[in-house]
Amino acid sequence: MQILQNFFKYFFKKSLYNKKNNRQVQLENKIDFFKKSVKLRHNYRIFTKISAMSFHLAHIHDYERFLVIDMGTYRVRAGVYKVEKQQLKEIGYATVRQNRKNFSGGQISDMQGVAATIEQAILQASKDLDHIPEDIIISFPSSDFLFDSITTQYTRADPSSTLTMQELDTMIKKIESQSYARAREKARIRSGVFQDDLRLISSTITSVAIDGKKITNPVGFSGGKVMLTVLNVFAPASEFNIVRSIIASLGRKMISLIPMPLIFPKVVEQTEYINERACYLDIGYSHTTVLVMQDNEIKTFETFPVGARMCMEMLRDEHKTSSLLGIENILISESEIREPKNQEILNDFFEYILDMVWAFLEQEQLNVHFTNLFLHGNIFENPAIFKIFGTAFEENCGYSVRKKRLSSLVNPEYRHDESITYGLALTASELLVVKKDPLIRILRYVLYSYE
Repeated sequence: MQILQNFFKYFFKKSLYNKKNNRQVQLENKIDFFKKSVKLRHNYRIFTKISAMSFHLAHIHDYERFLVIDMGTYRVRAGVYKVEKQQLKEIGYATVRQNRKNFSGGQISDMQGVAATIEQAILQASKDLDHIPEDIIISFPSSDFLFDSITTQYTRADPSSTLTMQELDTMIKKIESQSYARAREKARIRSGVFQDDLRLISSTITSVAIDGKKITNPVGFSGGKVMLTVLNVFAPASEFNIVRSIIASLGRKMISLIPMPLIFPKVVEQTEYINERACYLDIGYSHTTVLVMQDNEIKTFETFPVGARMCMEMLRDEHKTSSLLGIENILISESEIREPKNQEILNDFFEYILDMVWAFLEQEQLNVHFTNLFLHGNIFENPAIFKIFGTAFEENCGYSVRKKRLSSLVNPEYRHDESITYGLALTASELLVVKKDPLIRILRYVLYSYE
């Protein structure tokens, strides 16, 4: 990962300090850059062996109160939630900054340090409660995710019988091996050689159709031909084992480990924007994630090992006497970020991010006319930065989009930095509701977890 970080730093600094005569980089060059960066990443960390364990809805146990952990590389956010009369309520929240030694290059470098930070956040979030809940759901951050969206179609022996969750469980299990093979081939194309393990982290139903008609909940319906689309997410086994060890050290009961990109649409599911064509962009401290939704279905996503930390480093190169806190204050201040030198750095950073995003979308052959842009990350809480990036995105698109912070879609009583914990809490509460009453909407509610 350090090799890749150095590569990105070199590329970014070159683009920042070159007085560019031609700022319109040809799309072919962007695609070539993206392909090279992906190949470099996977030559350094190559995955081939794919392991998995079957999961069934019956594995979910009952819980009324539960913990939610957003395990960020910059901060850990902990929430305590309860489900009361099928309503989700927050009863505790805290955020604790990570020790700088806990992560290196966006990867966990001190498991004990990360576990201690999580435990501290849990204690602070639970300080007003009579006891700390045992059940926990945690986000899984990684820049090495590999996904496979696979569709299966089958004819039922008895079209007059109604579908059950057991039938869906069986079909998802049947296509696991095919998805492994497809993921193996993707890994081979990216790297050229085979080595190391790849772990299936989660599967989620993204689309269901019966006799050609799309529905959100097939349970209880009858029909002959069923088409099912499942999104499988893989990550390096080494990363999974580290996170699993951290969770084990906490001594909690695991509800699920959710890949970070799958959390963003969960927040929007509660709004009127769910069926629109949307681009989600999250600029975290160490990672940037892009995800595309169309017709209420996840089409693709990618995570890049570049985040706000790089922008902060470039600002610090300009303001050599400033402390880290001073750089953070620049990013918070509307007036300071608009100073010519600072805005030039910000513009180049955003241009670099958008070059990667558009190269990726072109490689995926996605020709989506976005109606919405949902932005997440502390950097976008500055209204000036939010506006600057929105303008840059529209210039790349060539048309206008509706721009919103993901945090603006969260219950107003919550804080702006609770989008991820809120999305995780929704997932945990929905899994519990599905277990108790399968006759509800299940599209992306049933997120199969591989432990």
